[in-house]
Amino acid sequence: MLHTPLPVVVRYRPLILITGFLGAGKTTFMRKLLESLKSHRIEADVILNDYENADLDAETIRDSAATLMPLAAACACCSGLDELISVAMAAQQTRSPVLIVEINGTADPTPLAETFTLLEKKIRLRPRWQVAIIDARRFGRRGDYDELEILQFQTASHWLASHRDEVSAEQYADLKARLKKLNPQATEITAARLSTQLSEVIAASRPALERDEASPVYKTARPSGHRLAHAFTGCQFLLPPVVSFDALHGFLIALPPSVIRAKSLVTLQDDPGRRWLFERIGADEIPAPLHVPISERVPPSVICIGPDLDPPALLDIARHHFGSSVTIPSDE
Repeated sequence: MLHTPLPVVVRYRPLILITGFLGAGKTTFMRKLLESLKSHRIEADVILNDYENADLDAETIRDSAATLMPLAAACACCSGLDELISVAMAAQQTRSPVLIVEINGTADPTPLAETFTLLEKKIRLRPRWQVAIIDARRFGRRGDYDELEILQFQTASHWLASHRDEVSAEQYADLKARLKKLNPQATEITAARLSTQLSEVIAASRPALERDEASPVYKTARPSGHRLAHAFTGCQFLLPPVVSFDALHGFLIALPPSVIRAKSLVTLQDDPGRRWLFERIGADEIPAPLHVPISERVPPSVICIGPDLDPPALLDIARHHFGSSVTIPSDE
């Protein structure tokens, strides 16, 4: 007698893909989302992708995530895609009910959406929501990179505008109107509302029968804006164990316009018991630093991101402000 094998019972969990241009506030939004999920007694697995060394931002959220997997890749949509998928598959072994992935600020999310769709039976993530973080001050003002930022938004299911308090009500209304034309299906969201929606999805989730039929495959032509993701480079320098605030501030101010974003994880001479994450976004005023627990995982360092960087020149600037002990990390 032939016996028909019983279908496999599987459980899907939501995927939150966080996108947005460099410095838009993706990691800040993730920190708020993780804290808000805690109020629903939900812990998330997190994959954090960034240029050069994702560990800098990872230190700021490590205590809020169930598991945290930093992923350094210049382009999560191309050179780092295989590694990202491998890490996402490994995350299936955890018991956390949701996976959050933040990709670097110049990645094209379209290949990720296509790949997660094609591998849906292997990486059981559903629903798959993409949250685009929009800098209310700069959207549509990126010059050559407007096309890339628009591309990141057009694939989103949800969006949130950061720095709203720095634009007028009229400017914000104009921004919303432009976003509505670009992607009428996207819904404005906050971290609190998104965490509530996730909790409702998770509560309603039930095991399902795994189907044999393949998911439909949709071929999407890659927009020309994708090439802009590869115009960006990143470089990292290791800093002395302790630096002065004046040296750090002077270094950030001295960086050339080609550095669109800089991050520096340091211990200050007048506050040796704590570490701080400083950032510079374009020519903006340097915001207040973020306190980061002291850890041996990530050494004091700085990361610079931008198009057509000149690492030797940036190294000279760093050594001018911090001394000759500044080095480039080895590959070992």
